Amino acid sequence: MLTRSPWNAAGPKPGAAEVVRELLNHLAGLHNALQQLVALSDEKLAALRTADTHALRQCAFREEELLKQVLRQDDERAAILARVAQHLPGCSAHPTRLTELLACLPEPLASPLRARSEGLREIASELARKNRLVARVAQNLQAHIRGIFADVAKAVQESVVYRADGQHEVRSTRCCVDAVG
Repeated sequence: MLTRSPWNAAGPKPGAAEVVRELLNHLAGLHNALQQLVALSDEKLAALRTADTHALRQCAFREEELLKQVLRQDDERAAILARVAQHLPGCSAHPTRLTELLACLPEPLASPLRARSEGLREIASELARKNRLVARVAQNLQAHIRGIFADVAKAVQESVVYRADGQHEVRSTRCCVDAVG
């Protein structure tokens, strides 16, 4: 004898599949934006390796635009999640996370969302890893440059010269460093 789950008894309301497709399309757009951010992380690393400040500025500008797009779409995603939840009896009216919605969603509607969710989790993890790498490289580069300037400043402060009478004299002179790439 087959037992019926509460889902099988009530089932999703009509139109649930269309709203789930809308959510899938929205999540595909989010996945695309995250892929572009991953590609930008690679470009930032390349620009750091070559000390290309113009390329770094361009990456920062494009990254800012993509992040703004993702943030704008966050409200839309929340609204779509709420619409999907309205089609599901027994589901919270305002789920804040996709995993909350997946707990309420019956098959076959849940499978594509579950797969998309896993894809988003993987790309977000890759993005976080690459951004940590970019941050580490930038911090190391900054520490290296600070070290160079500290060495130059130290050398200038420790200038030892001989006076006319042959005695040592430590002079503190001003120094200008021209750093050209």
